[in-house]
Amino acid sequence: MVTDHYVMQPFSNFMNLKILLLVHAIFNASHNVCGGVLTGLSGSITSPDYPENYPNNAECHWVIQATSNSVIKLIFVDFQMENDEQCNFDYVAIFDGPTMGDPLLSHYCGNVKPPEVVSSVHELLVVFKSDFNIAGRGFKAYFFSGMDRILYLYISVLISHLHKRFPSVNFVSACQEVYTAVKGNFSSPQYPNSYPNNIRCHWTIQLPLGYRIKVFFLDLDLEGRNSLTDGCDYDHLAVFDGGTEKASLLGKWCGRETLSPIISSRNKLLLVLHTDRNTANRGFSLALFTLIYLCQVAFLS
Repeated sequence: MVTDHYVMQPFSNFMNLKILLLVHAIFNASHNVCGGVLTGLSGSITSPDYPENYPNNAECHWVIQATSNSVIKLIFVDFQMENDEQCNFDYVAIFDGPTMGDPLLSHYCGNVKPPEVVSSVHELLVVFKSDFNIAGRGFKAYFFSGMDRILYLYISVLISHLHKRFPSVNFVSACQEVYTAVKGNFSSPQYPNSYPNNIRCHWTIQLPLGYRIKVFFLDLDLEGRNSLTDGCDYDHLAVFDGGTEKASLLGKWCGRETLSPIISSRNKLLLVLHTDRNTANRGFSLALFTLIYLCQVAFLS
């Protein structure tokens, strides 16, 4: 029996080694998985292991898909990668479509946070790639969808034209928008970074007759109430039950609040953000859905 046990031991050790190697390979494979198809109204993308250093020899592909006739907005809130003048080593590349054969919108590396990116179609590809050495913290970005493509492009051209004619005026391009998609989301300018001072933004949600609009507040962080009047006299967000500020006021908020969803009584809703000359906070983010009313019964679209 002793001899048999001695003969079997090398075989047992060999099998244990194979199992350990297999487990190690499976763990590494699952640990380094990144990329995928993202279809939510909003979300975030981070490099592998963020905020720890990303691994070497990694390549990740994220395809963001919005509803047709919508565009996608990508906002970087943190960015720290290996620096190279041509960005040939570690980089993030963004394509205006779902494949690397689509137009390249931008290509970034180093420590400078990239500017806001907006697609011209309803799909956006984000590619992260690292080489064999020198890693950094990586990146974190938020994406938002649901903005009408043609209207957004029109507003962008208009704002660009106004900038050329009036260079000293601070126009905020993502501050006057009309949404016609049945689902979507939007946020205050520069969210989740602090919004600008001295702005007045209008977001109009306009749908066909027979629809109503339900708004879910995901985040609200504005300047607080006036300590003397206890009112939202400084920075505030107001929602009107129609297409103009003459419509019924559904609510006016400031500070940090957790808000219940609101529902319009018709097919239009107006949101107005007002900020004063000082004290800027994170702002707000919200998602909208439509309610179809047939025979007095509401169905969530």
